[in-house]
Amino acid sequence: MDPESLAIRETTKKHIETTTTIESTATIATTETNTIRVLQLIDSLDAGGGERMAVNLANSLIGKVEVSGLACTRKEGVLKSLIQPNINYLFCDKKGVIDVKAISKTITFIKKHKITHIHAHGSSYFFAFLLKLKIWRLKIIWHDHHGNRVNETKSLNSTVLKFVSRHFFHIFCVSTELVNWAKNNLQAKSVSNINNFVFIDNQPKALENFKISSPFIVCVANLREPKNHLNLVEAFKIIKNQSKNKSWKLVLVGDDKKDEYSKFLKNKITESKLGEDVFILGQRSDVGTIVDLSSIAVLSSKVEALPMALIEYASFKKPVVVTDVGQCAEVVGKFGKVVPPNNSKALAEALLFYVNKPEVAKQDALNLHQKVTTEFNPETITQQVIEVYTS
Repeated sequence: MDPESLAIRETTKKHIETTTTIESTATIATTETNTIRVLQLIDSLDAGGGERMAVNLANSLIGKVEVSGLACTRKEGVLKSLIQPNINYLFCDKKGVIDVKAISKTITFIKKHKITHIHAHGSSYFFAFLLKLKIWRLKIIWHDHHGNRVNETKSLNSTVLKFVSRHFFHIFCVSTELVNWAKNNLQAKSVSNINNFVFIDNQPKALENFKISSPFIVCVANLREPKNHLNLVEAFKIIKNQSKNKSWKLVLVGDDKKDEYSKFLKNKITESKLGEDVFILGQRSDVGTIVDLSSIAVLSSKVEALPMALIEYASFKKPVVVTDVGQCAEVVGKFGKVVPPNNSKALAEALLFYVNKPEVAKQDALNLHQKVTTEFNPETITQQVIEVYTS
């Protein structure tokens, strides 16, 4: 067992024994019922879906609650540039699972801004739990973005989550599958589905070393095995084998940890003789601008919940091709191409359909944009969140 997991287990065991005592001795005064001072909590500001949603919510809540704040516990990243100037921001600089200095620093921030609600995204729920042990009046809202959680039920982290969940005021899930899992496995009494949303008017326009004059397909997904870029490269190889498509390029945008998966992917690109046609850009702060310049947008994942990238594709009026995982088919409806995962031939055929029928691609993109504008409206979703805060 790794040291971090062991630390989580021992800390949880200790707090199981002491929770009742802490609850009975909490002395911090409760703020007014109708005063909402909320802190979005996220472990990093790298360009992931949960991270982007944390930033989007913090920005969207400005002027709608008394205080809208955001705390990054472990690692800052490219999304920091998207945080609005009037957000109360804190970098906790957490070095380990139990970092007393980081906890103390965050407690000071919470007291200063009289925070009433902690909206914890993804794995930051444990840090939120530790904060609640110090200030018992805090209401923890947990936001689950993890599409593969249902397959990790027996892991140690899942065991810790199950215990900690008894202290959650509410759970937001980005897919119906996650809602069902939470209701069946966790102890929170209140669980609901919530859609993701994006702001397309808050995108840096300056492109960092990006110049492609040819038409290109874009995939916004961190270089991780579940995102299955290997399947996409295989599909793109099929497309390029048709002489009339020689000018097309494939652009991959997302965090590249340069690990074994990354090396294998790059070797696959080289072996397929696509080195001059596939661009791996890594993390970017100008993702929206790159999507806007693309001709077709794609996701080839094995596992998803509700990918932020798909909402972003639609918001920029791009024709989309996605695999039938998570909520993707539900989002796209009949206004995009949905194919089975792990099927490079089907993926290639769907992409080629839009390559060869640009007018159909344009109309599908416009229809999907309208669908997403209605169903994933930032104002509507933000109001749903506020209603939970005030319930």
